[in-house]
Amino acid sequence: MSRQSQEACAEDCSSVAGAPTTVGVQTRGTGSTLPPKLSPKPEELAEFFRIRKIGFGGCLEPTMQCDQPAIRAHSIQNRQTIALLEQDNHVIAWQPRFSEAGPDIALRRIGRNEASTFAGFCHRHDTDLFRPLDTKPFDGADREQLFLLAYRAITCELHALMTGVMQLQSLYTARVKRGADFPDSSSPVGQKVLQQMRLSWATWRYRHRYYDEPLLRGSFDGVEYDVIELNDQAPCIAAASFVTVRDVRLNEELVGVAINILPVSETRTVAAFSYAKKDQGSVRAALDRILSSTGHVLKYELSKLVLSRISNVLISPRHYELWGAERATKITDAFIRAVATQEDVREDADFMLF
Repeated sequence: MSRQSQEACAEDCSSVAGAPTTVGVQTRGTGSTLPPKLSPKPEELAEFFRIRKIGFGGCLEPTMQCDQPAIRAHSIQNRQTIALLEQDNHVIAWQPRFSEAGPDIALRRIGRNEASTFAGFCHRHDTDLFRPLDTKPFDGADREQLFLLAYRAITCELHALMTGVMQLQSLYTARVKRGADFPDSSSPVGQKVLQQMRLSWATWRYRHRYYDEPLLRGSFDGVEYDVIELNDQAPCIAAASFVTVRDVRLNEELVGVAINILPVSETRTVAAFSYAKKDQGSVRAALDRILSSTGHVLKYELSKLVLSRISNVLISPRHYELWGAERATKITDAFIRAVATQEDVREDADFMLF
């Protein structure tokens, strides 16, 4: 999930309780909660949990015409990537929890079979589309595999945005019913619905133009890649997302980059950046500090990118234990602050994730 999806979720969590969407987040321990004075009423909390269960369940295959229900499948490969991270069939991931005190986000253990899953494709399309990626060892020179890695990351983001639209629309309808908003007037929630719809449509348009049509033709040349290999790197984290390089303007195309950071062996991790060929200049300029770095500095720059822009992150429990409680809390607070402020994390040596 990218910063855009994080922002939608953060505003959804505060708005459904009847609080202003600009409410501040107060960090406590390794998570965050709303201040007690903004705790929702029981009926508002019930409405929130009802809305959180709403999801987009259609198959998002290239033609968008499949009528089969989507299954929950991994956005980060289970057999080849999560298998290198797991300990006792668990990994560490950002996990939100919700209660009367408000939302709490923390790094928590999660079963490998549930980690990084999303309901984006039916069983047949998930199997057929990603067979070249899921059944062969990763090859950083294989353009088809790089293309499919990016396609899965973009679709995961598209699914999150479409789900956000449905949840926010349901929230807005509920607020109108109880008199908190009016259907014929502008409101923060109504405006957020329109913003989320626009971003969802722009993301679908981007995928359709640069990924759907080429995939149906079996052509992978319209997308460019920068692949960075981290050698002598034990498996510690994996991340996957699609992020925008600059704001989406009404009459302009979205400019984005699919990011996949994956351990591929016990001693090697790969970071792959995928983008439309036309956007090469903009993307490489945005990633300059990463692409021009090596060694420890490169890993540090990748760590800041992950903390600032990506929530679809899995961490090896063995590696997580090495951080210690104080550092884990510091990293968690930085992540929450990035979600709340939509700003990149500051410089801090403790933010090294590798």
